Amino acid sequence: MGIMDLPNGQSNVTTFAATASEKSSSSESLSDKASSELKKSFDAVVFDVLKVTPEEYAGQITLMDAPVFKAIQPEELSSCGWNKKEKHSSAPNAVAFTRRFNQVSFWVVREILHAQTLKIRAEVLSLYIRTAKKLCDMNNLHAVMAVVSGLQSAPIFRLTKTWALLSRKDKAAFEKLEYLMSKEDNYKRLRDYIRSQSMTSCIPYLAAKHQRDMC
Repeated sequence: MGIMDLPNGQSNVTTFAATASEKSSSSESLSDKASSELKKSFDAVVFDVLKVTPEEYAGQITLMDAPVFKAIQPEELSSCGWNKKEKHSSAPNAVAFTRRFNQVSFWVVREILHAQTLKIRAEVLSLYIRTAKKLCDMNNLHAVMAVVSGLQSAPIFRLTKTWALLSRKDKAAFEKLEYLMSKEDNYKRLRDYIRSQSMTSCIPYLAAKHQRDMC
């Protein structure tokens, strides 16, 4: 599962804009007036994102993920249908669950890159780290991996100046999430975590659950 590609090369344009902003906060190719209006437009969107708490995001993401996960039929998993050419017919619900993963990952990347200043970008980055932690507390491991994957993607991970503005607490939280969700030894840490928590219910990350055991 990975982050979906943007149509018409939009990801390249957005990534370039964010990277350029990292290099210089004053570099502009537009007139001062046009640039100012553009920043206001982008920042308005980002500020809306920041008005919602990590708890609220985690709750809403989980509410959206749960029915999609519950719709998956056992045979879709036992047959590893989502890995086959005819996946849309053999495992439609598993494919929909994968689509949810991609939507969340892309959303994380998009909102961080849309921020036009380092300060705001760091605040949005912090928001998503805290959201991932809340998702972990809620046992929505599917969404935890989606958010972490977005934060680990090249367009975000290379924003070194943005990462440098994070608090020690946020950095430590992200490192713990990275450690937990590591692919090492086929997600052994995540498997051990699930067993140690004696979870009565969770929304699992299916790759960790089935990749070695069934596919």
